[in-house]
Amino acid sequence: MPAPKKRQPSATRATRPSRAAADTAKRGSGAHSPRWERKAGERPSALLEAALDAFAYHGFHATRLETIAEAAGVSKGTVYTYFQNKEDLLRKAIEHRQEANKAGFEAQLLNFRGSAEDKLRLFLEHLWAKSLTEDWGRLHKLMHGEIADEAPELYRVWIRNGLLRGWKLVAGILAEGQASGEFRAEADAEALARFLLSGLTNQAFLQVHMGIGKLDAFPLERIYAAGVDTLLAGIRSPRAERARQPGRPTGSRPSRSAVRRRIA
Repeated sequence: MPAPKKRQPSATRATRPSRAAADTAKRGSGAHSPRWERKAGERPSALLEAALDAFAYHGFHATRLETIAEAAGVSKGTVYTYFQNKEDLLRKAIEHRQEANKAGFEAQLLNFRGSAEDKLRLFLEHLWAKSLTEDWGRLHKLMHGEIADEAPELYRVWIRNGLLRGWKLVAGILAEGQASGEFRAEADAEALARFLLSGLTNQAFLQVHMGIGKLDAFPLERIYAAGVDTLLAGIRSPRAERARQPGRPTGSRPSRSAVRRRIA
C-alpha cells in the first residue's frame, strides 16, 4: 500500500498587514480613525504592539510617536509615561513580541509528545508559514537594515533572543532524536540547526519579501519540501529508516492529525 502523501505547510501569498499597520498606513495618507481612548490597564501592551507594527511598516526614523499613540488609542504624552523615548519603545516592543512567542508556540512545543522528527517538522512548518507573512518580512527588513546600522546593540539583543534561540531550540530537538536513536549519532546537531533554519528563512525572505519570486516564480512548496525532506533523510538512523519502509506495522508512526493533537 503506498505511503500517504505528506501535506506540506501552506506556501500561499503572504498575509495582509496587521490591523494596526493598516491603520497607520491610512493615517499616513491623511485618513483619520474615530477618536477613542484605550483603558489604562491595556495601554502598555497596546503601545508595544502598535509600535512594532508602525516601525516595521514605516521604518524607525519615519515613524512618529503621535502615529503610534493614535493607533494604540492613547495620547502622545501617555507614551512617555511608560517609555523613555522611541528607541526604548522599540526595544521593549521587540522583547514583548519575543516573550509572547516563548509563551505561545515554543511553550506548546516543549510539551509535545511524539517522535523527534515529528516535533522538528511541526516547528519548521510553523516557522515557514510565519516567514511568509508580510509582518515578518517588514520586521526583518527593519532590523537587518536600519536598526543593524544605527542601533547595533538593539540588533544584537534581537538576534540573541530570536535567531540564536531558534538555532538552539532546533539543535535540542536534533539532539533528542540522536538520544532516542532516530537520528545518526555522528550528525552535527548545532551546525545542522543553523544550516536548516537559515536556509528556510532566507529563501522566504528572498523569494517573498525581496521580490525574487516575481523574477523567478519557483514554487515555494518545492523549496520547503526539498530542504526538509533531504536533510531528514540524510540524518535519519538506519533503524528509523527501516521503520519507514512499506510493510511496517500499522500504527508505528502517528498521522499528522495525531501529531498536532499531541500539543497540549
